[in-house]
Amino acid sequence: MGHLIPFAELARRLVADHGLGATLLFAAATDTPSEQYASVAASVPDGVNLVALPAPPALPSTAPVRERATHAAVSSVPHVREIARSLTSTAPLAALVVDMVSVPARDVATELGVPCYMFFTSPWMLLSLFLHLPEIDARLVGEYRDATEPIRLPGCVPIHAHELPGSMLVDRSSDAFASFLSMAKDVSRVDGILVNTFGALEPVVGDGTDGVTELPVHTVGPLVWTRPAGVNRDHSRVIRWLDQQPRGSVVYLSFGSGGTLTWRQTTELALALEMTHRRFLWVVNRPDEDTASGAFFGTRPEEDVDDDALGFLPRGFVQRTSELGLVLPSWAPQTAILAHVSVGCFVTHCGWNSSLESILNGVPMVAWPLYAEQKMNAAMLEVQAGVAVRVRADADGFFTKEEIAGVIRRVMDEEEGASMRRRASELRDKAEQTLTEEGSSALALAHIAGTWRSSCMESEVVLHRSG
Repeated sequence: MGHLIPFAELARRLVADHGLGATLLFAAATDTPSEQYASVAASVPDGVNLVALPAPPALPSTAPVRERATHAAVSSVPHVREIARSLTSTAPLAALVVDMVSVPARDVATELGVPCYMFFTSPWMLLSLFLHLPEIDARLVGEYRDATEPIRLPGCVPIHAHELPGSMLVDRSSDAFASFLSMAKDVSRVDGILVNTFGALEPVVGDGTDGVTELPVHTVGPLVWTRPAGVNRDHSRVIRWLDQQPRGSVVYLSFGSGGTLTWRQTTELALALEMTHRRFLWVVNRPDEDTASGAFFGTRPEEDVDDDALGFLPRGFVQRTSELGLVLPSWAPQTAILAHVSVGCFVTHCGWNSSLESILNGVPMVAWPLYAEQKMNAAMLEVQAGVAVRVRADADGFFTKEEIAGVIRRVMDEEEGASMRRRASELRDKAEQTLTEEGSSALALAHIAGTWRSSCMESEVVLHRSG
């Protein structure tokens, strides 16, 4: 979902602003579409054709998220080829756009004689790490997890060992790391890269001064999904509840469509919210003891959910906090929530979509990263952007209720939070400007669309992302 949402917005803009057609191919990793997928599918505008490709033979449920996503993307290449060829019978094909996992589909673009671009849905900091990784890995002695010196990328905050993606913390001799390194090397196999970021947030995007790549790199963000969600659930009560709260008084908490906490950590967070005595809106996924990405492939089938959807929360918590808080299971209209004037801060996993949505609404963040590159994002948002403060774990990696409550109070009540709010508002204004007709991101996308269209006046753009 973290890739599908910005891909859908990219497709919408290519259609609405640049006169291209767009077919968006979603390489599903599971047979049952998640509620989140159904919401986006119901909201896709006219001119964008969203196609869910058949799920591949299932890997064990214990397989890592990235392995399952890569498996889905690679298995879908024959379907991409078939659909792309069928599109050429009705209109010239302009380009194939892939995400970081789906570069193997580049061969389809080569066969059809069209350019293959990557839409990098994470920040430039992660892309820069990918571009530098082959060189870094060739020099490294030992394991990344044991490194005492941080990785220093041009123009980025230092990346300490504990902030690296999990795929870099396994043994370098493992298949998991080899696959990750291969994916990083694949970045250079495309003809150009679009990055979902903007210059005011990451000023050194693709400046080329370190000679790491000769590929054209274009900032086209922030692209986030702003259309009304077409989900079969009444979300109006959420907005009505927010309407009744004072301005800037609500702590909004969500760990994204895929993030999960353990049962113990969920309990501790609930107790922290009680300690703060602040109004809150908490979108909570069911706890998972095994992995922080336990909900990555969507919500559990209805028959597997207990009758009491919030039964995992501390006994009496919902009743005790009913005057201050609202708890929602699994899915909520996040863009509308963050845009509401009553929201004062966002406790977030620092997924890139959520981070951009928060910035676009001028909302400061409490950073609680869980997996993938989220710890890198949190470091950048705190140290470089100045719009977040990280929750610090104890020696056992556990976030105590005292620490959680203290950080929330800092953001909601202290001058530190006020400063973050001012900085977030500055970035919001700059983000909005870069997306205007004469803004740098809008001009970059116009240039790219013009390049694709130059060889065919009526074109079809195929976008392929992993599930």
